[in-house]
Amino acid sequence: MAQESSHTTTERAVWTDTEVDQFLLYLSNNRDKIGDAGNFKDVTYNGAAEAIAEYLEHGPAKSGAMCKTKWASLKQTFNAIQKYRQQSGVHWDNIREANVEGEASTSVWNEYVSKKVRQVH
Repeated sequence: MAQESSHTTTERAVWTDTEVDQFLLYLSNNRDKIGDAGNFKDVTYNGAAEAIAEYLEHGPAKSGAMCKTKWASLKQTFNAIQKYRQQSGVHWDNIREANVEGEASTSVWNEYVSKKVRQVH
């Protein structure tokens, strides 16, 4: 008799803007539980996963581990933007973002991005 494979695939989380908004709202409302380095304990991420479950549109239900990964990703993006904004001669606003226009701005942006790409690899 053939046995069924116990191999399971892990679906990648798909985050909608609404889920991200509700996730951040949950963390904001629970900011008193934040620990070292701006991270939360697993119980808080698990609570966030439960709180945003009703907003799921597609993909797998979010787990605490997925929420923890999303928080790390959002912090990394935030920190990169903050570092970019601190440079001389650059622009950032929360509506139009970097709004890179013109040769000089394009040059600064391309240099910044190329440094970031080299750091990742």
